[in-house]
Amino acid sequence: MAKHELDRSAVGFWQLAYQSISLVSPAGAMAATMTGAAVYAQGALPLTYIIGFIAAAFSINTTVQFSRKLASAGGFYAYASHGVGPRYGILTGWLFILSYFTVVTNGSLFAGAVFIPGLIQLLFHIVMPQWIGYLITLGFIGFTYYFAWAGIKPSLKYSLSTGTLEIIYLLVIGIGLIIVAGSHNTGTVFITPHLAKNGWSGVGIGMILALFSMSGSSGAVALGEETQSPQRTITRAVLTSFAFVGVLFVLLAYAQTVSWGPDKMTSFANASVPGVELVMDHFGIIWAVILALFVINSFLAGALAPANSAVRMLYAYARDGVIFPSSFSRIHQRNRSPYVAVHWMMLVATLVTIVFAAIFGPFNGFLVMVTISSVALYVGHLLANLAVTMYYLRLREFRLIWHGIIPSLASILVLFGIYFTLVPMVYPVILAPIVTLVWLILGWIFIVRQSPDQIAKPGKFTV
Repeated sequence: MAKHELDRSAVGFWQLAYQSISLVSPAGAMAATMTGAAVYAQGALPLTYIIGFIAAAFSINTTVQFSRKLASAGGFYAYASHGVGPRYGILTGWLFILSYFTVVTNGSLFAGAVFIPGLIQLLFHIVMPQWIGYLITLGFIGFTYYFAWAGIKPSLKYSLSTGTLEIIYLLVIGIGLIIVAGSHNTGTVFITPHLAKNGWSGVGIGMILALFSMSGSSGAVALGEETQSPQRTITRAVLTSFAFVGVLFVLLAYAQTVSWGPDKMTSFANASVPGVELVMDHFGIIWAVILALFVINSFLAGALAPANSAVRMLYAYARDGVIFPSSFSRIHQRNRSPYVAVHWMMLVATLVTIVFAAIFGPFNGFLVMVTISSVALYVGHLLANLAVTMYYLRLREFRLIWHGIIPSLASILVLFGIYFTLVPMVYPVILAPIVTLVWLILGWIFIVRQSPDQIAKPGKFTV
């Protein structure tokens, strides 16, 4: 096997599907993103997640259309390059790298310094010193580093085994909460927008958070060069995982809303770990502790999956002689992982997490980084949506609905996402678009410093 070649055909359908699911981090999203959506959606949380599921389907369409034709470790970098041109593709991938990277950092900080201290306080009434939370955060980063270095097979084996148990458990508690809700079960939470804060406005903002969490499954495309029969497998895996996660999220949104009470969801949103509280109240502390462990595991898997995607994009850039040094394309002889890219990414992730935690504190640091991730992801998807239209026009296989209308609708929803993510502009969240803009400018500087011949070098991408 070549020195700079990944382990081809190492990833099968189910492994890739679980990579997509891990990028969404179901239990972690239930604890963090769904609670955040409830701030705005309140009693209309199930309605919000149904609309979010539909909106995310428009975004996933771009991934599906590209994956039917292309497979590359560069992911959206390769996609957009074929659609519009290499410079455009480099800038698109540059945004996705930032988004995946800040998922690693914000997930580790939230789990280690926000969720676990809140959980300890809820279960044992012990206030954990902040420095212990920071040590746990570094432990999360260390876990991600080890598995990213160890190679894709151990990573996916871990995700597949623990992820299966996590999903089964979430289904059980979701159905269990619906059963114990009894006469409180109601369909009004699916059709009544005025249950949300400020009506449709609250539904819309909640929907954007739901869209952000569900659209993350597209990151699995960066495993394209390690996937068996990639054009077929990637499409099936992304669609399967997306459909499953969407149904699971709607189920959990409904179960938690009717169990807590649609008219009491303000207190749900203000609780530190509302899902764990619900399970403890209805099923006891043992079930609550198990849920908490699955949430923690979900944060671990949810940091590992984007780390794997990000390092493969770094590898693809370096292999193609773009931005990053060629050493980033070196493959570990035994693990078949881009180990130099792993070393550097996790070192930078550690430094960034420490800096953001020191400046903003654990929760605000998480908030800034998750907003950076969402803005970068949204802008990246905007560029990708245009690229899929241009790509199929070039192929002369353009279909108005799949390659024109749906990508345009996805872009409109993404623009709403950007707007509601940044408005109102409050400190420190307002720093997110500034960081993203600086990142874009740096990427453009790197691009223009390279010769057109170098950037347009043929045969760079696996097709």
